[in-house]
Amino acid sequence: MGHPSRRVYIIQGKRTPFGKFGGSLSSLNPVDLAVIATNALLFQTRIDPETLDQVIFANVIPSTPDTLYGGRHLALKCKLRMETPGLNVNRLCGSGIEALLLGSRLIRNNEAEALLIAGAENLSMAPHLTYGARFGTKYGPLKTQDLLLDTLYDKHVQLAMGITAENLADDFQISKEDADQYSYESHLKANRAYAANLIQPEIAPVNDCDKDEHLREDVSLEDMRKLRPTFKKEGTVTAGSASGIVDGACAMIIASEDYVKKHNLAPIAEIIGGEVVGVDPVKMGIGPVPAILKLLQRQKLEIKDIDLFEINEAFASQAIACHKALEIDPSRLNIWGGAVALGHPLGATGLKITLTLARQLQQLDKKYGISSACIGGGQGIALLIKKV
Repeated sequence: MGHPSRRVYIIQGKRTPFGKFGGSLSSLNPVDLAVIATNALLFQTRIDPETLDQVIFANVIPSTPDTLYGGRHLALKCKLRMETPGLNVNRLCGSGIEALLLGSRLIRNNEAEALLIAGAENLSMAPHLTYGARFGTKYGPLKTQDLLLDTLYDKHVQLAMGITAENLADDFQISKEDADQYSYESHLKANRAYAANLIQPEIAPVNDCDKDEHLREDVSLEDMRKLRPTFKKEGTVTAGSASGIVDGACAMIIASEDYVKKHNLAPIAEIIGGEVVGVDPVKMGIGPVPAILKLLQRQKLEIKDIDLFEINEAFASQAIACHKALEIDPSRLNIWGGAVALGHPLGATGLKITLTLARQLQQLDKKYGISSACIGGGQGIALLIKKV
């Protein structure tokens, strides 16, 4: 029988910098990006990889054949035991948090003591698919589709993800000026965090790349306001107020209390619980709101009890809508900048924001934090962690 009260800890995490679209990391497949983050994590923690029971690998677009084997190949390349199994997880933008929740359940159910949880995405490598080449076409050309573009478009409701953010902007009366200001501030917060050496400790450099490439140091509000709306003529979403399309990976080790004591480790946070919910796909960006509220209800907490939030910035207007709906104090939300500034490597994002959140709780000596993301197709996911 499992033990719901069995405690689960985040030992530590490490990530690559996030490379801009077509940038420094574009030639590294997702598994190799995850290997870099994992090896840096193992080196930092001095954890013996042979003591890890499973690998859970979050990935959305299997951009190379190797990525289809991601969890297993990551285990083998990082010298875990031959018997160590690997699993791939895809809950779109919530994949990283979902991987943490799955790993936590294994530990709570006494099926594992310690796991490697990793997420990676190389959006630069997202392939174009050719249909009809295997058996031919009777008439006309072969059909080619861009898997990256299709990932950002929900065929069920025939809407681009950007339009779902515009729908929220209409509902919450969010202007382009509001979105531009939010995006500008996301860059400012990230730049200030870099200047204070707050972000660098979570990054494992890749060759000469040691900083998130999507982040603009010379960002100005004036330039942000000059960008034209992408999806609607009078809309709020521009190239500057959408999350950056980037490449990158993040890895974490989570473990039971027994494992922590046995190996004399100092965890950075405890995983308390999480929730996943469904929402209307045409307003998918609101997903964090019901997910967070359901999580708080289950844990018998309120918004005011949570010291810090990391809500993924899929779009500035979407993030503002969640902020408004939850009535979160802006000083507690995405305090080191978000995906508008740093980028959103789909499978890695949930792990990245959770790692950042855990480090923020340590840095500021705060108790509770929630990481959350909206999910294409109309879902929301949220994770509650506690400073150790």
